[in-house]
Amino acid sequence: MRQSKTLKICANHLVIQSTSIQEHAGNEKSCVWHATDFSDGELKEETFCMRFASVENCKAFKEMVQEVAESQGSKPGESKEATSTADLLEKLTVTETKKEEVAKEEVPSSEEKKEDNKKEQLEESDADKK
Repeated sequence: MRQSKTLKICANHLVIQSTSIQEHAGNEKSCVWHATDFSDGELKEETFCMRFASVENCKAFKEMVQEVAESQGSKPGESKEATSTADLLEKLTVTETKKEEVAKEEVPSSEEKKEDNKKEQLEESDADKK
C-alpha cells in the first residue's frame, strides 16, 4: 500500500491465517490490524489503521481480509498429500547393486591413474637405458 500523495510505501505485509482485522473504536469507517511489515526494508511488528470514505468500503475491505486469512489455513487434502509424500520419501533408500560395485572397483580414480602413468614412464625410461 502506498500513501496517496507521496506514493511512499507504507504497508508491505502478507495476510496470513492469524491476521485479524477489527473496526477502530469510535469510528465505523476505520479498520485496525496487526502484521509483520517490511515497508522500511526490515521486518517488524506493526499496527495498521486505515480510514475509508464510507462504512460500506470499510466493511468490504474487512470482509475481504478475513476471507483471505481464512483461505490461508491448512486444507485437509493438501496436508494428507504432503504427509503421504513425506512417508514415501522416508522409505526411499539408496542401494548399490553388485554390478555397480564391481564397476567402481574397475574404474581407477584419478590419483591411481597418475600413479600408473608414473610407473609406466619409469619402466619405459629403465627399458630405454638398457
